[in-house]
Amino acid sequence: MPLMKHLACAAALALSLPLAAHAETVTLQAASATPSADPHTGARVVDVALKPESQKALADFTRNRVGKRIQLRSNGVLLTSATLQSPLEGDSFRITAGEHGFAGKSAEDIAQGIMKDGGLTVDDENTAK
Repeated sequence: MPLMKHLACAAALALSLPLAAHAETVTLQAASATPSADPHTGARVVDVALKPESQKALADFTRNRVGKRIQLRSNGVLLTSATLQSPLEGDSFRITAGEHGFAGKSAEDIAQGIMKDGGLTVDDENTAK
């Protein structure tokens, strides 16, 4: 009988492993996305203000991921990947272009895409897209 109990526990664990490895993706809706340049560095940036329901969704998503890496995308374009230092609980944030811009797109293109196509997604870094 103990063997059956062991097998049942092993089967339950095996069934739950794919669920534990599944990464979460959250869709965010922007109230505005404004391209500009950082006044200190000159780097191209996009300032994003979130709609209230997205503010809560982002805070909820990031609250338990402090110290972990997340990714931010717009229309499938990876905008940034960062290690969270604290939950993102504000109503806005800034995305700064990397050395080569936003995957070859301009800040203006990214801002327009965010507004036209419905926003952004945030997910765990290892999520394949």
